[in-house]
Amino acid sequence: MEATDLTANIEIAHPNGTESLEDLKTFLVRNPETRKMGRIRWESAAPKIGELGDGLDILTLAVTGVLALPGFIHAVSSWIKARGNEEDCVQIRLGTIEIVVSGTEDPAQIKRLADALKAAYPEEGPRGSSQ
Repeated sequence: MEATDLTANIEIAHPNGTESLEDLKTFLVRNPETRKMGRIRWESAAPKIGELGDGLDILTLAVTGVLALPGFIHAVSSWIKARGNEEDCVQIRLGTIEIVVSGTEDPAQIKRLADALKAAYPEEGPRGSSQ
C-alpha cells in the first residue's frame, strides 16, 4: 500500500467565506509547523440544492496521519484568537465528523477535538470518493 493511500482531506470552512479563509491559508502556509502537516489547497464545496455554488470556497488540508491533528487545531485556534473577534469560528470536517474551533480552546479541549477527528480518519485509506 502506498503512503498516499492513507491521505485524508480535512475540509475547512468559515462563515464569512473565502476572504477569511484566504487569511487562514496565508497563516498556515507561513507557519513553519503547519507547513509540515500536509498540503493546503482550495476546493469547491458541493452547492446547495438550487444554487450554482461559489467556486473555490473550501480550504482542504491533506494529511497522512493523525499526529498532525492537535497541532493543526491549535494553529487554527491561535489564528482565530489573534484576529480578536470573539464571535469568529472555523468549521473543520473530516469524513462525517465536523468540529468547530473558536479560538478559546485550552489544551484539553484541543485534544478532545482532535480525538473526534481521529475517529473519522481512515485506518486503511480513504473510503469512497470524497476522501
